[in-house]
Parts: sequence; structure tokens; C-alpha cells
Amino acid sequence: MANVDERLRQAILDKRQSQMKELSDKIDQLQHQAKQLTESIRDESESKLEELRAARDAASSQLQELQHSTQDAWSNVLEQTDEALQSVSDRFHAYVKSQS
Repeated sequence: MANVDERLRQAILDKRQSQMKELSDKIDQLQHQAKQLTESIRDESESKLEELRAARDAASSQLQELQHSTQDAWSNVLEQTDEALQSVSDRFHAYVKSQS
């Protein structure tokens, strides 16, 4: 049973790490695109991107905590990690929408 729990934990971690990498890659792509904007738009865009990177970094830290959490703390930390990833995703989509 413990082996099943560990495999489930690893599968969840792998999925969250994949989500984090995908969001991080998209943020990097947006940052590259922002460098090609006019100066005033670029400054506003950079400010929003900084907030997005901060949210990503917070989610990444939360994911690290999830990796090292005990069995007792796992579900609580998983919930916090999911909220952090959702925050990054929401901010990413808001940024993309504001650039359209």
C-alpha cells in the first residue's frame, strides 16, 4: 500500500512539475515578445511580467515544499500548490488577454 501511495505522490509531483515548466516556458516567451514592444507599452508589460514571474516563483517554491512534505502534510501542501499554480495560470491568461 505504501508503494502505491508513493507512486501516486510521484505521479502528482510529475504532473505539477510539468505544469510549472509549461507555464514558465510561456512566461519566457512572453518576456521575449515584450522586448519588441514600444517603450511605454514595454514598461507596462514588464511590470505585469514581473508580477507573473513572482507568482511563478512562489508556485515553484510551493512545489518544492510539496516534494519534501511528509505524508501527514501532503494533502494540505498539495492544496496550497494547486492554488499557487492556478494563480500563475490565471495571471498568465490575464496578461495574454491584456496584450490582445
